[in-house]
Formats: sequence, structure tokens, C-alpha cells
Amino acid sequence: MAGETKSLVISQTPYRISLGGGGTDLPFYSRERGGTLISATINQYLTVSVAKRPLDNKILTQTTTVQFADRLDDLKDNFIREALRYFDISQAVQIASFSTLPTNIGLGTSSTFMVGLVAGLSKLIGKRLSTMEIGSIAHYIEREILELSGGIQDQYIASLGGVQILNINTSGEVIAQNLMIKEQKLRELEKKLLLIYTGIDRDSTNIIKSQKSDIKKTLEVYDQIKELGHQSVDLLKNADIDGLGRVMNEHWEIKKTLSGKMSNSIIDKLYIKLKECGSPGGKIIGAGGGGFFIMAVPGDVKAYLSKIKGLGYRVLNWHFEFKGAHILESFGNEK
Repeated sequence: MAGETKSLVISQTPYRISLGGGGTDLPFYSRERGGTLISATINQYLTVSVAKRPLDNKILTQTTTVQFADRLDDLKDNFIREALRYFDISQAVQIASFSTLPTNIGLGTSSTFMVGLVAGLSKLIGKRLSTMEIGSIAHYIEREILELSGGIQDQYIASLGGVQILNINTSGEVIAQNLMIKEQKLRELEKKLLLIYTGIDRDSTNIIKSQKSDIKKTLEVYDQIKELGHQSVDLLKNADIDGLGRVMNEHWEIKKTLSGKMSNSIIDKLYIKLKECGSPGGKIIGAGGGGFFIMAVPGDVKAYLSKIKGLGYRVLNWHFEFKGAHILESFGNEK
């Protein structure tokens, strides 16, 4: 459906954390047995601005690098180039982004950017899209056009927001269901599930590719991970922090058997320290190899935080976010 075009649009898209079943959205598993995972967005964001250039036909991109281009094919940023191509925009546009967090940290940063880009560009040209359509288009550009390895979680949860159970059937259809958690339980989860930054970035593409060497074993491992994800639903609803910690610990120990790239001696030693400080368990968010640990702390959170900070690690203060990808501002209505 068409709407009014704009001259400037600013979108804001939240990052995500995986709370259960992570990895079962990868196509080599979901196309065989269907995937189920629980994912949520948090109050850390990536902001994208897209604007028309009224006085020339150049394309300007301002992200971690800056580029002027006369032709779409000259753009070095693959994400921006193919998103513009998808929406049939080939000139007289500028795109900029900034983020509250570093890249390659396991919170879906690249897909968050693509979702924000799709939301902004569609608004710019007056194309009305639902949140599911935005997630679907972002997924299509990343996985089909750019042929980047990964699942569906990042694009859909960034677009939808909230706490979602995402089911993927063997044909690739995505069905999202809000996981309804009472307000008091949400606050308990926010307080006692801690996001601890390892300070290590990683390449999720290589980690995902490394899991396919023994496909039968990989499928069996993800069967176990999917079952743990099902168990996590009631644990989250009840804010059972101890139970969540134990399930996440089992998830992490199982997942590490898939690839030697998911962990290393530094990460293993850190995880042992994080447990010894007063946690029954946790896991690395995302594909592994670095980024954030999410640790469950059923006891004295302040005492735990004191120990963690004493070890020199940073803890991200976070809350659940329920808006998903949204437009902050848009200007210059053109009928």
C-alpha cells in the first residue's frame, strides 16, 4: 500500500538477546525439523537516517566509513547497495547510521542495521509495510541476495520488538507469538539476568559454517537445544532465575560441542569465574566466540556485580524494549 513520500526519515531499531532455542532458526536445521526459539529486544539501539538529495544525484553513505558514489554499483557497503536496489533507488540519496554498541558482539548488529534501513527506505518512498514484512524483506536481502549465513531470528525480532516465541516451519514460514510475562516478572528478569561484555568480538559467519561438518550430530544437538528452549518458556513466565541459569548452562555446554570456534580457553576460564561469583549458569548470546555472556543470578545481585566489576568486566544495564523498529522522525511530506 502506498503512502506519502518523505524527504528525510530517521528510524530506530533495538538490539536483541536470545533467551532460548538459539540456533534452531539456522536453515540447515529448521528446513529439516523446524525451529523454535525465544528472543527479546532490549533498550540499546541502532539509528538510521535516510534522506533525498535535492541538488545532485550522488549517493552518500556515512556509517563506520564515508563514501560518495555516482552510481549504485560503486557503493562498497553491500547492505546499503542491495537495500537501495531492492527499493529501486539508484541516485540522489544519503544514508547515515550510529549505534549505542560496538559491532560483532552477538546482539544481531548487522541485521538490526538492515531492519532499520528497510524501515527507513520504505517510509521514504511511501511504501507501507507491516513489522513482519520489514523482517521478511531484511531477511531476504541478507540471506538470499547477499547470501550471508545465519537464521531468521535477528531480522524478525528487531522488527517486531518485545519478547517473542518464533516458530519456523520446514518451508521457511515464520510465525511469531508474543510471550506474555507479567510486569513484576519482567522486572525480576531484568534485574537478575546480567549482560556481561567479554570484550571479544567475533565473526558469526565462520562459526555458523563450522557447525556443519557432522550434520547428523548437529541435528541431534539442536534437537536438545530446541527442547531446552521449550523448557525456558515457563521459566521465563515465572522468572525462575535459578532454573533459567541451569537450562542456559546446559544449552551452552551442549552448543560448545558443535564447533571448536564457539569457545576458547579465555572464554571457558571467564565462564567458570562468572559461575563462581554466584551464578548457576548462563551462555554466550549469539553464535558464540565472544560478545556478551548472559548470566542468571538468583541471589544477591549487588554482591555479584561487585565481584564482576572487580574482575574488570563491564555489565550492560538493560531493560526489555517493546516498540521494535520504529520511525523516530520523518519530514517533508510530498503528495
